Order: sequence, then structure tokens, then C-alpha cells
Amino acid sequence: MRTRKAIPRELTLVFLLAVLCTTIGLFSHAFISFATLFEIIRGSIAFVIMSLGILPILIAGEFDLSFAAVGAFSAFATHHLLLKAGYVGGISLYLLIASALGLGAGLLIGLIASRFDLRIFPISLGFWLFWYGFNLYVISPVINFNLPEGLVGYYARYLITVRDPVIGVSGLHQASLYMIVFAVLMWLFLKYTIVGRSLYAIGGNREIAIRSGINVNRVLTIALMINGAFAGMAAVIQSAFYRYFTPILFRGQELSVIVGVILGGASVKGGRGSVLGAILGVFFIQVATRGLVYLGVKGEFQQLALGIILILFFVISSIRGMPPKRERRTQE
Repeated sequence: MRTRKAIPRELTLVFLLAVLCTTIGLFSHAFISFATLFEIIRGSIAFVIMSLGILPILIAGEFDLSFAAVGAFSAFATHHLLLKAGYVGGISLYLLIASALGLGAGLLIGLIASRFDLRIFPISLGFWLFWYGFNLYVISPVINFNLPEGLVGYYARYLITVRDPVIGVSGLHQASLYMIVFAVLMWLFLKYTIVGRSLYAIGGNREIAIRSGINVNRVLTIALMINGAFAGMAAVIQSAFYRYFTPILFRGQELSVIVGVILGGASVKGGRGSVLGAILGVFFIQVATRGLVYLGVKGEFQQLALGIILILFFVISSIRGMPPKRERRTQE
């Protein structure tokens, strides 16, 4: 059977991002500026880090919905813990503690899934409710605006700054470095470690992976621990941008992250996905969402418009991978 040569999803995304930015720029000249670019990057940082965490899970053919709740719990618990201790320092200790809590939450899911031979998705549904409920019931149901001295003004700590007539002073945020470092680390992990390569093998064919001697439960547990750690750090950074810590951080935004990763080429069936694709997918959603604002599209219509864009994207990008029409008729 002959098939049309499929275009790499990453290349398709780069092309569509260029088309999208050009189209928005034609109708809103203010969109094409360094200030807008820097704002989009800052708005993407936490979601890119979370997408890098969920990527190994999707590559293994599993689905975790609890990562946003894990992040919310890790950041909120860390904040209250450090406030009670009288901490006045910066974000480094926040990131360290939140990543450790997220890692532990991922380990817990992995141990339960392994012990009772369960898939991750149903367990993650329970933990999605559990961690948000834990925040609201055990820690506090109230948004906390108290920040330690070292975290005050973190949202505006830039590497370079620009002045824009529409946005004002903006810049490339320091946290962009975290995003780059985590992306490189995840690329190295997936490409050069035994666990990373095992994830692709598990997603490609789970039975063959087991017969090949891969300890599926152990590999998935490691992936869940990494996912939890990344979610914890992403939640701390996003809370620092917001200038408050909320018990329901990221609630309702889980699917945006997962859609971004799938847009970037990760398969829901497993065995496929890349770091570059995940990053581009998140940026595509951020650009489309912010572009609709610049075009003056009403808030209630934005999700509908974004849904149409995503449906068109998947349909168009799949056409090149389909067999020719004559062969499809033969198969039928």
C-alpha cells in the first residue's frame, strides 16, 4: 500500500505559526512586536514545563489527568509551609520543595497503579479530585496574596527589556532559562537513557516491551515522578507570575496542555512524541489564544474559534498521511 509522505508535525506547526502570526499581524499591527513575543513566551513557560512532564506519559501510551492538581498541591503546600517557617528568600527553595512534593505525588500514583495492575488514567482521575480537595479542605480554601520578600516583583524580573506603546515595559523573563534547561534535560532523557527509550518501546507495543524484559511498572513510575516534579515547579513559577497562590491553580487547563503536546506530534496511542513538538504545540495554542484577543474576538467566542482552528489543524495535517483515494476505495 502506498501512502503519501507525511510532513513532520513540528514542520507543520512552524508553518502554521508563521501563517497565524502573519494573519493576525495584518489585522492588528500591535501584535507584531518584541513585547508581544516576550509576553507570549512568559505566558507559555509554565505550560511548556508541564507539557514536558506529561510528554513521557503520552509516549508510553498512558494518560495522566492529575498533573495539574499535583502542581497546585505542590505549590500551595510549599507556600504555606515556607510562610509558617518565616521564609523571606527567593524562588529557588520554592522550586526545590515543590518538585520534591510533586515527585512524591507521582510516585504514589505509580505505586498504586503497579500494585493493583491498573492503567494510569482511572487512578489519575481520582488523584485529580484528591489533590484539589486536599488543598481546599486540609490546607486552605482561600487564595493567599502574602509573598516572601524574595518573591515580590518576580513576575517582572527580565533578562532584557523593551518598551512598547501598547503593552508598556515588557521583556524576556528569567524563568525562560528554566524552560530551556528542562527542555534540554527532557530531550537527553528521552534520547539517551534506557528509561527514555523504554517509554517509546512501551508505547509502540506494550506486550513486546514486556517480553523484551522491560519493567513497565518501574519505567512508568519514573515517568510519573518526573511528571509530578515538573508540575510542581511549573505551578510555583505560574503562582509567582500571578503574585498569589491559589488552591485551584490550573483547574480546567489540563486539557490545553495535553492538546498542545498532541498538536506537537505525540500520539494518544503512544510510541511517538518529541520535546520540540510539545513546545511548539503549547506556543501554537498561546499564539492563537492571544491573537484572538488582539483581533477583538469576544471571550465567549474564543473557545469556539480555538476549537475550530484545532479541528482544521488535525484534519489538514492528517491528509498527507492518508493513502491515495483510489487505494482507499480498494481497501473498502
